[in-house]
Amino acid sequence: MSTDPAIEKPLAWTAPDFSLESYDLVFLPGGHEKGVRQVIESDIVHRHLAEYFPQTRKPSKKAVAAICHGVMVLSETLLPDGKSVIHDARTTALPGFMEQAAFWGTRAWLGDYYKTFGASSDTVETSVKCRLDDPAKQWSSTLGTTPFIVEDETYNYVSGRFPPDADLLGEKAIALLKAGNEIVHK
Repeated sequence: MSTDPAIEKPLAWTAPDFSLESYDLVFLPGGHEKGVRQVIESDIVHRHLAEYFPQTRKPSKKAVAAICHGVMVLSETLLPDGKSVIHDARTTALPGFMEQAAFWGTRAWLGDYYKTFGASSDTVETSVKCRLDDPAKQWSSTLGTTPFIVEDETYNYVSGRFPPDADLLGEKAIALLKAGNEIVHK
């Protein structure tokens, strides 16, 4: 395995010839560490996702899964009309209450560690909701700690809130891929 060209010379999403076209699944992990900003704010990532996400419209063999701050990567990816790629999708992400509780509960020791864009920035929930056409109908969440995900009806898109949702999110992403491949091969 260590001599596999894919291991020795991995593809870089910043390379001029990189494309998501050959991928059936894009998984956007979350995390509140400041380093995630390089993905959330990347024009290159936005360009790739602006081309890819519309291809997930059902029926399709392509899918997107995102969790926590990974959903912000999508909400910040704009189409040519200025709308987010998920403007008409159902979604969830890290709930504002959970983000604020972690921030204020640890601020004395960790500073603004739990606020990716700084202490006075919007929560992930607020940032995502402002990019949706009708947040009241498109946003779903719960403050419970049992696994919770949202699957969109129009796109092969599934989202989760935080780490306890990851296993269920992964299972659903795989199910979307299997269903998409069945449709394509019929």
